[in-house]
Amino acid sequence: MEAVILDVGGVLLIPSAEVIAQALAPFGVQVSAELAERAHYVGVAALDAAVDNVDRERHAYRDAYAEVVGVPAASREAALRLMGALWGGPNIDLWSQPVSGSVEGLTRLSARPIKLAIVSNSDGTVEEQLKRRQICQVGEGLGVPVLAIIDSHVVQVSKPAAAIFRHALEPIGVAPERALYVGDTVRYDVAGARAAGLQPVHMDPFDLCPARADHAHIRTLAEVETIL
Repeated sequence: MEAVILDVGGVLLIPSAEVIAQALAPFGVQVSAELAERAHYVGVAALDAAVDNVDRERHAYRDAYAEVVGVPAASREAALRLMGALWGGPNIDLWSQPVSGSVEGLTRLSARPIKLAIVSNSDGTVEEQLKRRQICQVGEGLGVPVLAIIDSHVVQVSKPAAAIFRHALEPIGVAPERALYVGDTVRYDVAGARAAGLQPVHMDPFDLCPARADHAHIRTLAEVETIL
């Protein structure tokens, strides 16, 4: 393998426990960093299990998330409306909590003789998000240097469409079969990477994906090294 291309949501960043706790405080909910991390991945598993409908997928994620963080049943509808507004707002305000071990894992990958890039479905802010959190940037900086950061809003194509991956592969000069793509969903990341000819790696810290034999799984970003 010559390249590792990474998603951002669920691989490098997740929704901030602090932001969510503040929003859900009126419902008596307390959200720790650890609980927010588990809630995200349970939500993603619910999204993957949902019918192939965008609105249903989003509801499935938020329904599962609310259940994990303990939103009372009597308050669930009101809390879900608030969560819908929160997730529908600017990504840079919500997606700001680093995934456990991912900064360290990315740093370790950067020491290997491989090319690194980012491909994310986002709203045009992903490059600033990563730079602000000192996770990575194109070229030298306070984070890990990568060769390309592709934001779906900027290039006007989103995963699982194969075309978005070409926006990263072409500038770094790597053939798709020589690249890994690490993402946290089956529906968008595993399926999208396969459609583009990349080898998919599923970030699944809590072993929630039932398709264990279908594709590679990792619990931390550092485990990518064992696949390489």
